[in-house]
Amino acid sequence: MREAFARVWENPYVRVLVFLVLFYLAYRLLVRAWPALSILLTAFAFAYLAHPVVRLLEARRLPRALGVVLVYLGLVLFLGLASFLTAQTVLELSQLTRELPRLLEPLVSWLLSLPERVRAVPIPEGLQPVLAEASRNLEGLLRGFLEALVRWLQGLLSQGGNLLGFFTSLLGGVLQLLTALTLSVYFLYDLPRLGRAALSAFPEPYQPLVAELAAKLDRSVGGFIRGQLLVAFLVGLLVGTGLWLVGVPLAASLGFLAGVFNLIPFVGVIVSGVPALLLAATGGWLKALLALLVLWLANQLEGNLFGPLIVGRATRLHPVTAIAAILLGATLFGLWGALLGVPAAAFLKVLVEDYYKGSRLYREG
Repeated sequence: MREAFARVWENPYVRVLVFLVLFYLAYRLLVRAWPALSILLTAFAFAYLAHPVVRLLEARRLPRALGVVLVYLGLVLFLGLASFLTAQTVLELSQLTRELPRLLEPLVSWLLSLPERVRAVPIPEGLQPVLAEASRNLEGLLRGFLEALVRWLQGLLSQGGNLLGFFTSLLGGVLQLLTALTLSVYFLYDLPRLGRAALSAFPEPYQPLVAELAAKLDRSVGGFIRGQLLVAFLVGLLVGTGLWLVGVPLAASLGFLAGVFNLIPFVGVIVSGVPALLLAATGGWLKALLALLVLWLANQLEGNLFGPLIVGRATRLHPVTAIAAILLGATLFGLWGALLGVPAAAFLKVLVEDYYKGSRLYREG
């Protein structure tokens, strides 16, 4: 019987068919178990990201339990501050959208009077209608951008008026959120022991390889996510402080926007830049130019200092590859795909460089 099975198994089509059936069954099981798995993954993700903070507090000779408590107190304070800034941003941007025609009126008037200002230069006939249409297109583009941004922020506050409501709706209910928070406490407190237990589940000959792969995964994916959180905080702090010094209204909220959207590389300064420049323009063109200088400086520091120094070592990805990973991830999986596209691409690069290129398949075909 065993020999007959071995002969059947030698057929590659049989193996492919069996693997396809197994993959389909695993997929169906994953779909059925996803509500429970999402709670476990959320709890583990928070514990994994917060673990370096607890480890740092332990190095300061604080008990691990106290470190966990401090992390959760910090989380509560952050959610309260973020909810306040988000609500304030929604109110201000909604008002800004209504006042957009008045804000753009000086620019539109300048464009329409441009042919009269440059009499020395021959201006083709019919240019004024083109300039008028261009100004209307600009107003429509800015209005659409602000309305989309307001809708997204309102979505964060739609459940309960704060970010806890957003996480509740994300996990499917208050009970699921409380379960995830409770599990994350246990995960965070016992993470080193859980890691050793997970490693011991693999066969002993494979444990060194699994440990090596886990370390590389931590450097590429974990290092990127933690580094991106730090970069987002620095960019948000820089934008908020700079706009406050310039005198732009809602500077703290704009810095918060820059930090949140900077979790997706290359996006944060751009998203916060449009409302910042419009709000600065209410105080005159000089203030708008100074606000533009602040945003340019933040973008340069992120691209040439913060990113390469903090995140670049973890990913080592070309900017084109990073942008492609963001676009592909956002297309396939939405916001989570955009957030995790770059670390996933970084981990795939590790697998290709460290394992595939050293394999017999790569060398011999």
